[in-house]
Amino acid sequence: MARSGWKTAGIIAGAGCLSIIVILVGGVIITAMYARATVRNLGDPNPQAVVRRIALPPAPADSKAQAGKGDIRRTAPLRVRLELQEGSFTIQPGPPGTELQIQGRFAPAQFELTESHSSAPSGAREARVRFRSKAPAWARFFAGIGSGNEDGPELTVTIPRGTPIDLTLQVSIGRSQIDLGGLTLGDVNVTAAMGEHHLDFREPVVESVRELRFSHSMGNLPVEHVGNARPETISASGSMGNLTADLAGAWSPGSESNLR
Repeated sequence: MARSGWKTAGIIAGAGCLSIIVILVGGVIITAMYARATVRNLGDPNPQAVVRRIALPPAPADSKAQAGKGDIRRTAPLRVRLELQEGSFTIQPGPPGTELQIQGRFAPAQFELTESHSSAPSGAREARVRFRSKAPAWARFFAGIGSGNEDGPELTVTIPRGTPIDLTLQVSIGRSQIDLGGLTLGDVNVTAAMGEHHLDFREPVVESVRELRFSHSMGNLPVEHVGNARPETISASGSMGNLTADLAGAWSPGSESNLR
């Protein structure tokens, strides 16, 4: 009787565990189907070619008048903030000018590319560009289960040479190729997360970068030719992935850099 009781209890426990597994798997399948329907309801999922030119705000008149007396970046900085999520992104230097150029392909019904501009009484200006999905986070997660990303967004952002800027760049959930060589940069802050990212200074910047900050989480971020940025200060942090830095490049003779 005792053995029969234990056998019955084992059968009941096994059946209970199997039922839980079936319920969980079934719940995931149903949620994934609902998530894909939610994403489809946003509109046409087919990507379209997109070309956008974003004018950078001009420097204040008083800063232009003082251009011969000092560094404009330190008196009236222009902050360019790029926030890019869920796609394949290329950031590269371009010809001199006063515009950011963005081109690529994505589904406008499911993703949005927005811009905003602001200024302060001190003369500081900011141009902000954001690219992200219109779908809620839970729908994006479950809709991606069991499906590929062959038609994912692809964007190239071209930054004009010769325009002094402080750059804040945030890229996540995807991959990126970032080349900041040849630009006129003050402070540079690069944050990469959840993907394969690559930061490079393929040629020397116009002037030394005051502070170079880069961080990453949940992915890989190799940083190459840091010497071409000639940073006065370097700050780096990372977690749950690989962060490597190559200090080669055109360091100025006798230059020093503080590491944090």
